[in-house]
Amino acid sequence: MFIPGHITGFFKIYKDKDILKTGSTGAGITLNKGVYTNIIDGDGEIYFNGDKIELCPTIEVIRNYMDYNDELDEFNYNIVHKSDFPLGCGLGTSGSCALGVSHELSRIYNIHNPDKILEFAHVAEVKCGTWLGDVIAQYTRGFVIRKKPGLPINVKKINMDDINNYYVVVEILGKKETGTIINNPEWIDKINKMSDELLQKLLKNPTLENFMSLSYKFAKDTGLASDEIIELCDDLSFTVGSSQAMLGNTVFCICENKDLNDVLSILNKPIVCKIYQ
Repeated sequence: MFIPGHITGFFKIYKDKDILKTGSTGAGITLNKGVYTNIIDGDGEIYFNGDKIELCPTIEVIRNYMDYNDELDEFNYNIVHKSDFPLGCGLGTSGSCALGVSHELSRIYNIHNPDKILEFAHVAEVKCGTWLGDVIAQYTRGFVIRKKPGLPINVKKINMDDINNYYVVVEILGKKETGTIINNPEWIDKINKMSDELLQKLLKNPTLENFMSLSYKFAKDTGLASDEIIELCDDLSFTVGSSQAMLGNTVFCICENKDLNDVLSILNKPIVCKIYQ
């Protein structure tokens, strides 16, 4: 099962006693690179790009399915994730893993309920503190504006006829722990003061150019963007726009086909993607 990566440009954090209502509003794009998840016979081990790991969102999705079906008392499978991106870099990789394993377990256990597939993955990410809205965008796919937090989903998907005219180019500069931001009251205050205004501006003018402009304003004005990312964004000012992938130490830009080679000449280890809808 393939689940696309996801880049959030800006967001607002919502915490609620009801975990289904905990989440985020904001906007982002899904990518044609992400995570392939397979389930094979085994004894409950999880693999990510060949390494055995304890991956919290995947573990929580498994628990959700076990709790949902009282007849399940043993988990006789291994989960195998093959990813184009590392974890912890703002590219929605943990969400891709959670949603991928949820889809695969729904097939194995014959639980044909799209709402549960999404719910189990979203709840897993919230519990693990790995993100608040990736799986909702990854479930919807494309250029997605999240109008309300959590579930049931309330999103606006922007369909683009000229989508093939654009590339999304990312460069991973390092890792950043999402939980250190979304669970920090000072960061939450900085982030949430800006987000409502940006969301309304994007809803009034839902273009890629406006999305990138608002994303850069968010990254810079909140202080989330590092000096290195700001400098790279200045160098990439000829593109549709550039910013920091939330929440990771990763720069991304959207460019037209004609500008791709110039973008690649600026970045050291670029990963070239398309918007996946």
